[in-house]
Amino acid sequence: MYRVKLVHAAETHKSPVSKTQLANIVRTECPSLASSATFKQSLLVPGGHAQTIYAFLGYYAYYAHSLLKPRFTREIFKLSDGGTVALDWALCENHTQRPIITILSGVTGTSCDFYVRRCFKEFVKLNYSVVVVHSRGCGGAKLTTPLPFHCGFTDDYKEVIDDLKHRLPQCPLLGLSFSLGANIMTKYVAEEGESCPLVAAIAVGNPYDMYDVIDHLDSQRFSPSKIYDIAILNFLKTAFKDGQNIITSAPVDFNVKKIAQSSTIMEFTEEMTCKAFGYKTAKRLLDDSSCGPLLGNIKIPMLFLNSLDDPICIERLIPFEQFADNPYLILALTAHGGHIGYMGGPWLTSWIERPVSQFFSSVLKHYAV
Repeated sequence: MYRVKLVHAAETHKSPVSKTQLANIVRTECPSLASSATFKQSLLVPGGHAQTIYAFLGYYAYYAHSLLKPRFTREIFKLSDGGTVALDWALCENHTQRPIITILSGVTGTSCDFYVRRCFKEFVKLNYSVVVVHSRGCGGAKLTTPLPFHCGFTDDYKEVIDDLKHRLPQCPLLGLSFSLGANIMTKYVAEEGESCPLVAAIAVGNPYDMYDVIDHLDSQRFSPSKIYDIAILNFLKTAFKDGQNIITSAPVDFNVKKIAQSSTIMEFTEEMTCKAFGYKTAKRLLDDSSCGPLLGNIKIPMLFLNSLDDPICIERLIPFEQFADNPYLILALTAHGGHIGYMGGPWLTSWIERPVSQFFSSVLKHYAV
């Protein structure tokens, strides 16, 4: 099966501009998501694992390229609690009414991530500004307070969006997110409800249920999926080590040895993240962080892209009933693509930037009032 399948409510939200239903806008103005749209994976990277690993390895290629030819202008954004986050901008000069795409990447993700760079190139062609919002202590920026980040921490993104709305009120704001960033952005959009300042948002490879995703990864023993569990755990340990001195300066009883020796993501969450944010158990923190139960609160057009062979954000965790109930949501499903791989064609052609850019172009015409 190569056809892209759309899941949505029987009647979707009507545009305030054209009075056209959201699902009809997507089907008629987004060729990559139309009724006849397909995504066929490249035979050079067949299967969910190959697609996922290719996208992961692409980070290193783009990182090396970024050292030689930087494409972003960095802004260090100061938060209200004294913390800082790095904002990487493209087309940040001479703002008029140019749309601004705000991007949240995956675990400790950066503006060098493969999928971020692929979409960024397409947005620049459309004359959109792009700003990649890094988590605290990520993307080469140092922690300036003891508070780190976690998978459901929306406060920092909210501060950035509120500042952009105040600073550039004439520019439509949109949100694009991937993996862990997709959970954070979706949760933010749901928390804001009808007051959300974004015109529209997209979540790619959303995990929906953080506890079950981490439990799934940690439970892998003799599966290729164990690779992702180890990689994510190492990312988290590295982020902690980089900010260890300032994180442990908080009046919290951290056991640094246990954190360093954590053998699963759940153990790391119990020993570091829970203590940093005042939670007693990892399950409570992860349940509170999950966006899945909040999808009904979303009141802006939002597209979700999930692959059925994603080895990380697995099919059984997709809350299909929520998509059938909320008229603002569109879920696009592909049979292949892995975890944000989406490499098709005979010579490894990236597909993800097509539906993403088409959706934003369409909703700007129908919803930016």
